[in-house]
Amino acid sequence: MQTAFSSDLLGTFLSLRKRLLSSISRFVGSHTAAEDLVQDTFLRLWERRERLPHASQLHGYVVRTSQNLAIDFRRRQRIAPFVEGVEYLEFLTDNAPTPEDNVIARDRMQSLSQAIAALPPRAREVFVMARIDGMTYVEIGEKLGISPKTVFSHMVVALERLDGFDRTET
Repeated sequence: MQTAFSSDLLGTFLSLRKRLLSSISRFVGSHTAAEDLVQDTFLRLWERRERLPHASQLHGYVVRTSQNLAIDFRRRQRIAPFVEGVEYLEFLTDNAPTPEDNVIARDRMQSLSQAIAALPPRAREVFVMARIDGMTYVEIGEKLGISPKTVFSHMVVALERLDGFDRTET
């Protein structure tokens, strides 16, 4: 959309572009970064063109916006050396569980043990053989003298009863 604000902004920006580029380049120490910042100045103002001040004040507004962007850039440059290499920080941290983690894990284990103990006897037996001993349904069926289909049915009962355990405990 072309408005009076648009033509005033474009004219003012173009008349200031070289001066902005020169001053920002000196300030940030990089001609390439200065070009990006001058372009960002125009884009930022263009996005807000409907709310810009009157044409008589536009010159100062463009200059101030470019200065603010340059200051932000310098601020990020000062912070960047401290932020670079963050991906290696995980090697510096201690991944051992905290005492609180240990207490939480112990409580969860106790709750899970109680939930398993509350299962019907045959469902509990099948669950333990499958999930803790790592047996297949065929092996469990042979050991208990029941069919693998019956083992499956007991496992369904156990899993349905334990289904809410993770959601309610975390």
